[in-house]
Amino acid sequence: LYASRKGSPTEVVEAALARIEEMDSRLLSFRTVLTERAREEASDRTAALFRGDPLGPLHGIPVAVKELIDVADAPICYGSRVFAGRVAPRDAAVVASLRSAGAVVIGVTRSHEFGLGMTTQHELDGGTRNPWDTDRVPGGSSGGSAAAVAAGFVTVALGTDTGGSIRIPSSFCGVAGLKPTYGAVSSAGVLPLAPSLDHIGPIAARADDLRRVWEVIRRGKRRARSSYTEVSSLSEPGEVVQNLSIGIAPALNDPPVTAEVARAVASAQTALAGFGCRFVELQLGSADHIRAAFATIEMAEAYHVHTQRLSTFPARAADYGADVRARLAAAHAIDMNAYMWALFEAAKVRESFAQELAEVDVLLSPVSAGGPSTIERPDWVCHLGAEMSFPDLAMNYTTPQDLTGVPACSVAVGLDAEGLPIAVQLTACHGREDTVLQVAAALQRVLPLEPCPMQQR
Repeated sequence: LYASRKGSPTEVVEAALARIEEMDSRLLSFRTVLTERAREEASDRTAALFRGDPLGPLHGIPVAVKELIDVADAPICYGSRVFAGRVAPRDAAVVASLRSAGAVVIGVTRSHEFGLGMTTQHELDGGTRNPWDTDRVPGGSSGGSAAAVAAGFVTVALGTDTGGSIRIPSSFCGVAGLKPTYGAVSSAGVLPLAPSLDHIGPIAARADDLRRVWEVIRRGKRRARSSYTEVSSLSEPGEVVQNLSIGIAPALNDPPVTAEVARAVASAQTALAGFGCRFVELQLGSADHIRAAFATIEMAEAYHVHTQRLSTFPARAADYGADVRARLAAAHAIDMNAYMWALFEAAKVRESFAQELAEVDVLLSPVSAGGPSTIERPDWVCHLGAEMSFPDLAMNYTTPQDLTGVPACSVAVGLDAEGLPIAVQLTACHGREDTVLQVAAALQRVLPLEPCPMQQR
């Protein structure tokens, strides 16, 4: 559009702002819309475009940023009343990378409080709703970012992922989300949840768009881990996958999926078989065992962050939401022996994943065993006729990738009987974002999903 001079960043940003003003009161995907600053940036991008001097591959593209990630001079409260009134002093490194590539930061999206939950709901501040069905949660903790992309408010949004917080809401909102290799994106200026498990990545409607954003944020001057190495260049958008080996891991399929999720995974397998791909069964450990090690590490580190780094718990416990307050209180019981056991088990899981993933190009798996919970009862679902904790529905499927630090991409491939999206997850060896994005884009081309009803209006 810009190259043909049929539109300008100013026009696109104004359209996005108007759409947010008109429709976000129903979704509450944004915490703050940076209207005036976005207009100024759009004006600058338009002038540069007409001079023939674009800044980079995201020139004039409106983006949103999860409220755990600092945006200079914006109110960033981490989704909590504990930090009400806080203003970020500078851009996080990943936001600076987006701006340097020409992106326009249009606003700050809502997160589950401190990232410690997967519903993006708060008992006092309300919460974000799913654009496909506003009676459902969007998932979390990057629920605001996923909802904003699904509703067509922005092209791209940033999220964070410690136990599935990019992939789960991307799945439930019918968009694509990339959790990169651990350490591949700088965490400078990002509030930690559990530092050894935290990842920063993009959410977009299309995997090809994820690829473009990934090329920008992986090139930032500051990296969280200097040991991270880029394995290979990314494939070109539109390139078709051929003759890949696709792993499946039955031991990770716990809890059992619904028949609709099983059909969606089968449709992805059929599509990949059509590309000449072959399937290999991998011998990975049980999902429950992996989740237990993950949970111990996550909660021990989260407790340390809130008691030592932030020094807000238990001193400010009354200002926390009840669910997050209860999780941190329970984490107090995790002692050093338990934490060291979990680290030892995590090392074994990482070794197993490295060995097994080396035998295939990608691992194909569900993102969740079923669909999202309701706004009325966000923490519980009825799954296969039984009451289940909402985190238990999905986190066994998403925590292995965080514990092992390997890249994974969620991409929607179908709808359930209620018209809600179903996604699959693609996982690969460290540094192979190129492969998961290539396969995700191929699946989107052969299993296209209509935009959500809200985006069509």
